[in-house]
Amino acid sequence: MNVLVVDDQYDVVQGVLTGVDWRKLGITHVYQAYSADEARRLLHEKEIQVLLCDIEMPRENGLELFKRVKEDYPDLQCIFLSAHSEFEYAKEAIQLGSFDYIVQPASYEDVQASIERAILQIEANSERRELYEYGAYWRENEPFLLENYLRSFLLNSGHSYQQLQRDLNNLNIRLTTQTSFRSVLIQYAKPGEQAGKDELKREVVQLMEPYNLKVLFAQLDDANYMAILYTEGSFDAPVESLLKQLIVNVQKKHSCSIICYFSDIGLADMLKQHYQTLCQMRQHNVALYSKVFTRQDMNYLKEGSYGVPDMQEWAMLIANGGSRKVRGEIHNYMEQQKGKGMIHAEFLARFHQDFIQLFFAVAKQMKLDASEVFFNRYPYSEYIQAYASLNKMLDLINFVLDYVEGHTTDANLIPDPIERVIAYIDKNIEKSCSRAEIAEAIYMNPEYLSRLFKKVKGIALNDYITMKKTEIAKSLLTNTNIPVNLIASKVGYSNFSYFSQVFKKYCGLAPLEYRQRKEQE
Repeated sequence: MNVLVVDDQYDVVQGVLTGVDWRKLGITHVYQAYSADEARRLLHEKEIQVLLCDIEMPRENGLELFKRVKEDYPDLQCIFLSAHSEFEYAKEAIQLGSFDYIVQPASYEDVQASIERAILQIEANSERRELYEYGAYWRENEPFLLENYLRSFLLNSGHSYQQLQRDLNNLNIRLTTQTSFRSVLIQYAKPGEQAGKDELKREVVQLMEPYNLKVLFAQLDDANYMAILYTEGSFDAPVESLLKQLIVNVQKKHSCSIICYFSDIGLADMLKQHYQTLCQMRQHNVALYSKVFTRQDMNYLKEGSYGVPDMQEWAMLIANGGSRKVRGEIHNYMEQQKGKGMIHAEFLARFHQDFIQLFFAVAKQMKLDASEVFFNRYPYSEYIQAYASLNKMLDLINFVLDYVEGHTTDANLIPDPIERVIAYIDKNIEKSCSRAEIAEAIYMNPEYLSRLFKKVKGIALNDYITMKKTEIAKSLLTNTNIPVNLIASKVGYSNFSYFSQVFKKYCGLAPLEYRQRKEQE
């Protein structure tokens, strides 16, 4: 199996070449082209099955290239990569018969998954041609064919419902306009711990038989299976209760945890639409709750609020050698949120963003090279996609905190933030020190800084600054002959009148009166 990558940008091509695990896909050769002309030459000279192509290229774009070559290479599967999400591009790509359309930026995992599906489609097409030639082989391999047809239909955006109908008709399975169905996406919570495909299918069929529900069953990948429940009569089976029993049976008999997502009742031509909805439901279940999910359940899960943890407190602890304490607090926080049923995709994405910002802030203060973590030590793609599951997020957190602990020495521990505030005020007493300026100088949030300062010192930050300036002004008035207006500027007041007002408020006397009284004493 050979692949051709076409893009006029050298870095993009090289990124795909290095970012995709070609050996895992079973790809023999990966050719590269930087123009449509070069691509046509390689298609003519080499036996290429998958075309991975950019759309925007000079002289001749990717859509035009595929349009010209598809007649000569009808089995070629084309995957478009484009930074454009406009509907017209996607529409034209579909009309041309492309296999997939991926909007950039996309992870290399998504690109690899699309190529894998294209390979499955190529194999399916090849197998289908052979099977048409050998009708006896069809009958002998009916279960395999059924699963392959379902998988190709669900995973291939270009495989139409009409084609599925024809494929199923060849296996004497009839889906009519009156067929009612419910789709069930079954996911193993731990892919390494699962029953066999036949065992899972048997459990599903046995539960549905008493309600005269027929089952179309297909394995989609290592951890996900699809069961299509259908009937020509009224669909009144208690599917949710049956799926709850399925979860219990699989746990009891096979010691495996499964998750079930099931659709509303629909007609057969809505199969793909409902499958896409189930995939979205699965995407939101980042904590892998082992239960039955309906669309209403997922809406409730998504509507749960994100309780923002005290990231500033964690940042301070990490910067002062408290990574272990923070690790425990984060794990406890996640367990609490999971127990409340509040962890969903948006929740984890927001936490991921906040935690990464926290780490970069701490790394800057501790003079650590943050880029070393996510480019040299931790796979960049896993860092970007860590919010896709709770386990991945916890792995990232553990790695980051391990890294900080391993690079924490007495030399790079950050001094107490209140001490840094006071030191900054003392050093800049001749300036008009604002809360925002101080917070920026010590890498803290202004509001958090104010709360922390008041908590530790028992006085508001602005009041402390004023008090400090007043004390210095009193000392200068008492021990020097510096003019009062110059003293005002030395403690950060450009407006002498305002300085006098503030001084009198704190001391009960105007600056000049205060000096005169001290001289008399």
